[in-house]
Amino acid sequence: MTREQLFAVFFFSFLLFLLYQFYRIVSPFIVPLTWAALMALMFYPAQTTLTTLLRGRQAAAASILTTAVIAVVIVPMVVVVTLLANESVELFGQATEMLRNEELPHLIDRLRSWIPLSVQAYMEPYITELDLKSLGLSGANVVSGFIATQLASTAMNVASFLMNLFLMAFALFFFFRDGPRLVSSIRDIVPMEPELKTLLLERLNETLSAVVQGTLVTAAAQGLLAGLGYWVLGVPFAVFLGCLTALLALLPFGTPLAWGTVAAYLAFSGGYGRAILMAIWGIVGIGTIDNVVRPLIIGGKTSIPTVLLFFGILGGLQAYGLLGVFLAPTVIAILAAFARVYKERYATAG
Repeated sequence: MTREQLFAVFFFSFLLFLLYQFYRIVSPFIVPLTWAALMALMFYPAQTTLTTLLRGRQAAAASILTTAVIAVVIVPMVVVVTLLANESVELFGQATEMLRNEELPHLIDRLRSWIPLSVQAYMEPYITELDLKSLGLSGANVVSGFIATQLASTAMNVASFLMNLFLMAFALFFFFRDGPRLVSSIRDIVPMEPELKTLLLERLNETLSAVVQGTLVTAAAQGLLAGLGYWVLGVPFAVFLGCLTALLALLPFGTPLAWGTVAAYLAFSGGYGRAILMAIWGIVGIGTIDNVVRPLIIGGKTSIPTVLLFFGILGGLQAYGLLGVFLAPTVIAILAAFARVYKERYATAG
């Protein structure tokens, strides 16, 4: 082994060791840093415009935009999370009371009245085998245990949530201020041809901005309109259901499933007029957002298959929790950017 080879082995081995140690140091803060990076990506065009208006003062622009993001995004998010937590506890409490009061058989009897007699005759042997009382008591115990566990860890979760918000806002300022320099530094150390690096960065910025902004803005708008409709029509737990609708809006056909279920609940409860209004609002109001906002933001910038986004988001939820809903489209967008660069530079040339 020559002296140069020995030096290369030592250098890259020590570099990998340092990278691993750096990962161990940063890993506890991956979640707030990832949220900050996604926020910086969403609002980076505003940062560029504001920096130009302030004649190149990036720190001032970053401070103003970070404050605006905190006021417009983070503070409402805290309020919604608080309301969501309160409604979740109330929802599980009512579910527990319903199960303990043995209301489940009454609900099943009411549901049977909606089912054709031929279907009831087919399902009757399976339904009669169920011990509804035992099922209700078991469900009540499970729900009660879940609520007790959540209440016991509420203080810790709130402290962790607030700390992550502070760290995210702190990192967001530096991502706004030093974003171009960070990207330039990463670009300089990537061992690729200059024109290929430029092409790849253009594809990444184009695809990431389109997917993240289009997905998040559309889901947030649909969740907001759906929650407003639930509240006006007197649907219980409107905040909880609005947030659930926003989450389902990230999936294909998730939004119609959300408001359609609410419309079915209203009809099942005897509110046929409200059910019809919910269906009209779902088709005309909520459904139109997906046909207006998403094409306006995404346009023709990306061609990621819908089925890939669907399973990617489901896998992201399983792997990373709520963060995976936003991280999965980002990873898929990066993969799509690499695929496009490969197709343009290598596959076509080959």
